[in-house]
Amino acid sequence: MLTQAQNQIIYLMFLNGILFLGLNFIAYSFIFPGPKGSKRIGYLFITCGLLAYLVQLMYQGLLALDYPPGKIKGLLLSGFVIPVFFISLAYYRVKRNRLEKDPQPQASLPAKEDNETD
Repeated sequence: MLTQAQNQIIYLMFLNGILFLGLNFIAYSFIFPGPKGSKRIGYLFITCGLLAYLVQLMYQGLLALDYPPGKIKGLLLSGFVIPVFFISLAYYRVKRNRLEKDPQPQASLPAKEDNETD
């Protein structure tokens, strides 16, 4: 059986994973905004709200583990949120530049044989 502190750490790891995926989605949406009329911007705002709530839950979880309240904000922001977001932005920016520079060659269709019809 796990102790309360171990359960809290597992809970924080789960929240950290969801936060990581959300930050990647936000960075992706900034770099690849989608076509006109896309609903991605709306999803982006919903994701931002959910991630703000997740950061609050992580703050409460770290308080439950007796971290000093003054250091938790710095730990969450400068230790995870800001680096992950900017690394994701840089990754998707490089990916976009590579896609713009070298477009993928389209797969050529096999040539039809003489006896095939449309």
